[in-house]
Amino acid sequence: MRALLVALAAANVLVLAWSLNWLPFFSLPREREPERLQRQVRPEAVQLITPSAASAALQAAAAQRAPGGVAAAPGTDGGATVCLEAGPFAASEVAAAERALRDLKLTNLEWTQQRSERGGSYIVYHGRFADNAALQRRRAELQRQQISAEPVTSSPDLEPGLSFGRFDTRAAADAALAQIQQQGVRPSRVVTINTPVIVTLLRVERADGPMAARLTQLSLPPAGSGFRPCATPP
Repeated sequence: MRALLVALAAANVLVLAWSLNWLPFFSLPREREPERLQRQVRPEAVQLITPSAASAALQAAAAQRAPGGVAAAPGTDGGATVCLEAGPFAASEVAAAERALRDLKLTNLEWTQQRSERGGSYIVYHGRFADNAALQRRRAELQRQQISAEPVTSSPDLEPGLSFGRFDTRAAADAALAQIQQQGVRPSRVVTINTPVIVTLLRVERADGPMAARLTQLSLPPAGSGFRPCATPP
């Protein structure tokens, strides 16, 4: 029993000596908080960024490692860049958004306006006919030519008339009209059912890593719209 007590006491003394680093021949490296702080390199350079900013920076870094990516392109200084866009903005909102970009005073920051239609509705129209009987006769003639057309409904000013399809943009409607006219369907024309709204995207086609991080954290007036990766490549 006495031997066991002596062995336990000796073990406790050895543990205490090791914890106080009194055994240089049997010392292990220890992680102490002051030592960690001393090993930090430029801790003031660490900044928290938003998830979208991190995503844009990662895209730029990935493109630099593997040239030829869709979303990024080589910059003028040899670094990788990423395409970003903000919006859409109504016509009355574009000036304020661009003013906020100019106020950043970022070197080499350039952007373009990308306009598009939204909410528009068009039909390619053929008519107006004297009555429904005349409409049905003309529709039967078109069917024999394997041209599909439907009677216009819910538009008293266009009835009785035929529609060759509904389109979301004027460009698509004009292309369909040209095809119908080549098939000899005249007179025919494009009719606007719902007037579109013109919106604008502000696109920065080549933003390097630091610029991308700055832009994706930006809230542009009036609704706080921010930059995100471009939906379509430049």
